Amino acid sequence: MKFRVISLLLVIVFSFSTTGFVCATRVEKMEADIESLQIQFNDVQKRLNNDQTQLTSMILRADKKLEELSGNQNQSQSQVAQQNVQLALDLEAERAELASMRGRLEVQQKTIEQLQESLQAVMGSVALSGGGNAVILPSDQDGLNDYIQQKRMAGESAALQAALAEYLSRYPNDSRTESYLAELIALTASAKQDRDTITYCTQYLQKFPKGASRSDVIYQMGNAGLSIGNCNLAIQSFETLKSLNYSNADALLSNAKSTCKQ
Repeated sequence: MKFRVISLLLVIVFSFSTTGFVCATRVEKMEADIESLQIQFNDVQKRLNNDQTQLTSMILRADKKLEELSGNQNQSQSQVAQQNVQLALDLEAERAELASMRGRLEVQQKTIEQLQESLQAVMGSVALSGGGNAVILPSDQDGLNDYIQQKRMAGESAALQAALAEYLSRYPNDSRTESYLAELIALTASAKQDRDTITYCTQYLQKFPKGASRSDVIYQMGNAGLSIGNCNLAIQSFETLKSLNYSNADALLSNAKSTCKQ
């Protein structure tokens, strides 16, 4: 009986000890978990603080960049405005200069027209007095061009030649210059006006070194040179024609050298 009581007491004591041990273990584990969570929380807080610091720094740098950009933009706008003002002033000055030049040109044009009218009147008076056959040419470009067409159609070589020479003198940079100059060369060559032919040929080759009538112009210049005894001009012209494979260039060159030896 005594043994049973002691055993029962031992069982009760052992049960209370085990329960206390289990509770102590759970508390220790909870404390460890809390400590771990606290450590993790501290790490997260540190990273958050670092991120906030970096973000603040980036915001400050961005604000500074925006401020600089705004300043540069304002400066650029100011410079552009100044440039626009200067450009407007320059353009206005150029307009004034152009207006002045236009006025001077109009005055000069009127003066030329008056001189042409006076010249035509004098030439008409000479013609009426029997002093010669005067050619009265139109004073405007279109009129003069029409006159050239009329005289070409009529076959009036002298009047056509005078009109072509006048046209080239008035309008040296016109689109018709090359063809009119070549036609004038053919007319003076046909009329045996050798020195005029050489002069017009020289003008043509200077203005149109690769012109459509280049070979024919060199041919006329060589013939005119040979006619006035300018052997160097004639031989050089025909040698150039030979290098251009011009028809009958060998015979022309041979004839020029033979003629010049005599």
